[in-house]
Amino acid sequence: MCAALLFLGTWPTLLTLLERRGRLPQHTYLDYSINNLLAAVLIALTLGQLGESKKNMPNFFTQLSQDNWPSVLFAMAGGLVLSIGNLSTQYAWTYVGLLVTEVICASMVVVIGTTLNYFLDNRINRADILFTGVACFLVAVILRTVVHASNAADNEEKLSESTNGYNLGQMEMH
Repeated sequence: MCAALLFLGTWPTLLTLLERRGRLPQHTYLDYSINNLLAAVLIALTLGQLGESKKNMPNFFTQLSQDNWPSVLFAMAGGLVLSIGNLSTQYAWTYVGLLVTEVICASMVVVIGTTLNYFLDNRINRADILFTGVACFLVAVILRTVVHASNAADNEEKLSESTNGYNLGQMEMH
C-alpha cells in the first residue's frame, strides 16, 4: 500500500515532466495501457501456467477452453468500464489539469473498487479496515477539490486585478 501511495504521488509528476519535454499526456497514457495489456498477458502465460492442471485449480490454457461465459462477460464489462474511465480521464486533463484529475480519478477507483470487491466477496473482507481506507481517500478527494477551487478563485482574482491590459479571455489591441 505504501508503494502504491508513493507511485500515486510520483506518476503525475512524471507525466508533467514528459509533457514539458514534448510528449502528450494522451500518448503516455496509451503507452501505459498497452504495457498493462502486455503485462497481463505475460503474467497469465507464466504465472497462470505454474504447476500441473488439477480439477479444482486448472492452469490458464485449461481455463480458456472452459464454458464460463458469465465470468467472461463480467470481465469484458469491467474492461469496458475501465476504458470509459480512461477516456474520461484523458478529457478531464484538458479541463482541470493533470494533478487534479489524477488525484480524483485514482481516489475514486480505490473507493468504487473497494466497495464493489467488498460486496462481491464479503466473507474474507474486514469492513472496519477497508472502509477506513476508503474514507481516507474520500477525504483526499474532497480536500483536493476544495484546494483546486480555492486556487482557481485566487487566479481569477489576480487576473482581474492585473493592469497589463489583459482581461479574462480578452486582449485589448492598441
